Amino acid sequence: MKSLEDFKAQCDIVKVVSHYVALEKAGSSYKGLCPFHEEKTPSFYVNPVKGFFHCFGCGASGDVIEFVKKIENVSFSEAVQKVADICNIDSPLISSDGEFSKYSNFMEKLVKSYAEMLFSPNGKAALSYLIKDRKLDIETLKKFEIGYAPKNSNIVNFVASKAGFDVANLLKYGLVSRGTNGSIYEFFRDRIIFPIKNNSGRIVALGGRVVGEGEPKYINSSENKYFSKSKILYLFDKAKAQIKENDFAIICEGYMDAIAFHKNGFENACAVLGVALTQIHLENIKSLTNNLLLVLDSDKAGLNAMEKLSLTLSKYDLNVKVLTFTDAKDPDEYFRMHDKKAFKDFLLNATNYWDFYVRMILKDTSDASKAIKRFADATKWIDSPILRSNLVRIVSKNLMIEENELLYELKIESEEKSNNKPEKDVKISRMNFEDWIVYLLFANEDIRNKILKSVSPDYLSEFPRKIFNLVSEGHIYPQELLELLTMSEGQRFFKIVTKDVNINDFDEALKVVIKKINERKIRSDISKLEEEMKSTKDPEKQRNLQRKMLSLYAVLKGKRGELNG
Repeated sequence: MKSLEDFKAQCDIVKVVSHYVALEKAGSSYKGLCPFHEEKTPSFYVNPVKGFFHCFGCGASGDVIEFVKKIENVSFSEAVQKVADICNIDSPLISSDGEFSKYSNFMEKLVKSYAEMLFSPNGKAALSYLIKDRKLDIETLKKFEIGYAPKNSNIVNFVASKAGFDVANLLKYGLVSRGTNGSIYEFFRDRIIFPIKNNSGRIVALGGRVVGEGEPKYINSSENKYFSKSKILYLFDKAKAQIKENDFAIICEGYMDAIAFHKNGFENACAVLGVALTQIHLENIKSLTNNLLLVLDSDKAGLNAMEKLSLTLSKYDLNVKVLTFTDAKDPDEYFRMHDKKAFKDFLLNATNYWDFYVRMILKDTSDASKAIKRFADATKWIDSPILRSNLVRIVSKNLMIEENELLYELKIESEEKSNNKPEKDVKISRMNFEDWIVYLLFANEDIRNKILKSVSPDYLSEFPRKIFNLVSEGHIYPQELLELLTMSEGQRFFKIVTKDVNINDFDEALKVVIKKINERKIRSDISKLEEEMKSTKDPEKQRNLQRKMLSLYAVLKGKRGELNG
């Protein structure tokens, strides 16, 4: 099976985008009117060499798969298939021998066997726990295909033997484990089983909850090429239609909470699977609605999880509200004490996410100066002047002080002015040596590795140093960086990496770049020596410093590079 990167390399992004947008040649790129916002002058660019698109008007950016996901409002897997169809190549998600179909069919049979076990004599205690303690009825258990894996379970092996699944596959998909003595045992034992489905409703994984009390309370089968907790929301396949119809989604934590919502008529609910809400989750939800209600657990961990969502949510124009319970730790417990009408009334208590975020940061507001310091420390990551201004307004209201006083305390007036002046048009007709570093980092893997090994970012200015550090952290695709840069930085970056230049010898270009950096280092050393000379009155020391400076000046004479700038 080909890798996703191999697949994208085979795709003609211009061909795919041209299915939706009229493109015209613009240097080494193509441009057209952005399909994601209204505009009269083209600001939407597609670069076939680097394989990504970017709009300087609305900031939409990504690779060929991301483009189809956004314009068609489909899931990742559906977008991959659509791209494969347009380019007339095989999708990398399903192998030619139907591996996914075989896996999914096996999981369907396994879930059916677990469900049968729940209603057998061996499942009597588990069934009693679900009905008496968790207040679930038979209809609900069957609707959500809940099952039971008994102690010393042999269900997986039994179903696998009939389906032709060998031990290697069972180990790969996390359905069995190997003991220290080499023996094989089933991963789920004495646990309630919940089938986990992808966005299309195919079973791709299993979740297990301990019967009664015990740790770990919840476990999932291991992640694989068909299952990732960062991509799948529990019951999203069932909730999609209701999310779209009601124009809002309820996000909760765990299987039982999601089931409790559905059982009580709120079928637009889905749940994260032990991870924070991710950008992929939000993209799936955003294709259906811009309105979210977060109903995470009201314990410390749940509240902290909601606070940490700030960075992810800041990237989206979404209407997000938060609901926390006062008399229950989670939705499942709440619905065991209250009915559907009570929850509808309680919905009026939902708080705007950013109001909630500010309250979580400020904590005790009796000491305004300390609360302001906590706010300043916690929001250093915010680049958007609009979001920062909104949060300042909320803080001002919470602390009952004037916004101008708060701005003075935060010392952000000048910062807002500088952040709110993106360059309208970055022209790079001739690149300086720092632009060349950025260009070479994305030329090819070999030259990138050489730059990372031989170049020190200490003597680079802010923009190329930021790019260098992001690449060294593993962000090696242009579309990834565009999401991490400001608008003006993104414009400059796009102009550089898509510039149509002709380099015959990348290694020679790298040598020139290194010479330029060494020259900058020497000039920095000379400046330090000059400062030292000014601060000393010792004639002998002054002469020694002067000799060092002259020596460095002599070295500089052979350090002129051939790259313009």
